[in-house]
Amino acid sequence: MAPSCGAAVPYTLLGALLGGGGGSYAPSWPACGGRAFLRDYARRGTNAMLWLALLAVTWVLLRRIAALIRLWALGSRLPGPPALLADPGLAAVCRAGGDITGYLSKLHGSFGPIVRLWLGPSQLLVSVKDASLIKEMLTKAEDKLPLTGRTYNLACGSLGLFISSFEKVKSTRESLKVFLNEKLNVSASGSSFKIIEAVLRRTDSTKDIDSLDCRSFSQHIAFNIIGAALFGDVFFDWSDAAAYEELLMVVAKDGCFWASYAVPPFWKPGYRRYRTLCAKLKILTEGIIRKSIDQNSALRHNSLSSSEGVVKDPVKCTSLLDGMISGRGFDGAVQGPLSSEEETCGNIVGLMLHGISTSANLLCNILTRLVLYPKLKDQLYADIVAVHTESSELVIDDVLKMQFVLATICESARLLPAGPLLQRCSMQHDLTLKSSITIPAGAILVVPLHLVQMDASIWGNDACQFNPNRLLQKDIDLGEILAAHKGSNGIKLFTECDKSDSFLPFGSGSRACVGQKFAILGISLLVASLLHNYEVQPQPALYKEMGLEVDSSNLRHLPNPKIVLTKRKI
Repeated sequence: MAPSCGAAVPYTLLGALLGGGGGSYAPSWPACGGRAFLRDYARRGTNAMLWLALLAVTWVLLRRIAALIRLWALGSRLPGPPALLADPGLAAVCRAGGDITGYLSKLHGSFGPIVRLWLGPSQLLVSVKDASLIKEMLTKAEDKLPLTGRTYNLACGSLGLFISSFEKVKSTRESLKVFLNEKLNVSASGSSFKIIEAVLRRTDSTKDIDSLDCRSFSQHIAFNIIGAALFGDVFFDWSDAAAYEELLMVVAKDGCFWASYAVPPFWKPGYRRYRTLCAKLKILTEGIIRKSIDQNSALRHNSLSSSEGVVKDPVKCTSLLDGMISGRGFDGAVQGPLSSEEETCGNIVGLMLHGISTSANLLCNILTRLVLYPKLKDQLYADIVAVHTESSELVIDDVLKMQFVLATICESARLLPAGPLLQRCSMQHDLTLKSSITIPAGAILVVPLHLVQMDASIWGNDACQFNPNRLLQKDIDLGEILAAHKGSNGIKLFTECDKSDSFLPFGSGSRACVGQKFAILGISLLVASLLHNYEVQPQPALYKEMGLEVDSSNLRHLPNPKIVLTKRKI
């Protein structure tokens, strides 16, 4: 007797196949039984999947809650204002666009060298002011903030230099540092005067050369410094250079804002316009990359022809791009499914954005001081002509002998670093500092540079004043220190431990700026070339304002002075 539609339905698909196949070896099942089985099987399968999903989500949430409780527990042990969800004082300062450094200064005065602030329920900020703790923290905290990586990825595309994890970029950074130092020793001397002339030609074609403002002139100089290092001499004759610089500045200005969104806001017209600008930037970058590759290929071909096939240095590169393509500049940077062209383009844009901003800030600071302090300009020129009196171009060896020039560059970097806060984090591991201080993983670690680099207990009572002579002490040999070997980890300016640990315009530790030697010596060479060939004077209208006493510590807030460059008769 055949089973009815109300008979029990097998609970598994295997049971249905064995019991309801309709063959000669199995009893037949009515059609309604098959439909009931499929409905029951689908219901039970859906329920099982929902339960698995619920368990997975619950497990993730429990881990997040456990991590959050752990963050609260470790964070509450650090000294700071009693605020858990978000610090109201910091929020008020940020909304008003106020002085974050001043606010941190008050907190450090109340709570000591380490202060914690809650930016939100899951965001902890830890500010460190003590020099010895800073050195230890920067040595152990090797990661960048995730927001930094998102900003560069959004603006530049796929790149391997500015990601958060230090382990993923360690070998790349070492290769880049060695290459920049080699580039400085080989070809920077011949490029300094070309850079100045290229900027003046461009400025003369767009506006009156007698109305150069320090900020724009510094930006143009920095743009050409980085461009010449990346692409070689072909960069000076590139017709799209002006448009490329303007586009870079627009992309750099808005990148951090759009990267702060957890989910890309495709629905916002402003975001779509920004992505369009990034695409145009990528097209222009690919264009100059092709031009540089073609020129470098031609140079290598001519070198082979002139030397009858004998290559003295087969890996010598005329530009950083040439080194990247030959595998010297970015060893191991290209990984995964990304093409080398896409990775190279992203790294190029990232280096341009980062290098221009830091170099332009330092150059503008120096030029402003030259305008406001005529005695400083005279001292620098005397130092330059004492070393180099000929009309030939300056070289790195000359600059290393110009103690006062180097001291001026370093003192300017000390007083006005590129940003108010040096930021680091440790994404995977807690940081245990001396005195059993434990900072939880994922916390935002900051160093208030103005407080550290203008600490009177370390730099003296005139710490806030511009005084290059503080770096010309008998126990400090800047020329010998800056001429460190090519594999050096950076520039050590001071024999005194406290001052060395408190001089941080380029960071410190394993994630310090790999181009700090390139920047200081390159900018020193360029400033020396500028003063050696041109007389730098303020615009006549500015003379009336120069009678007032200028506070060096507030130089950032001064109006943008205009300068006049007059060719010297040598």
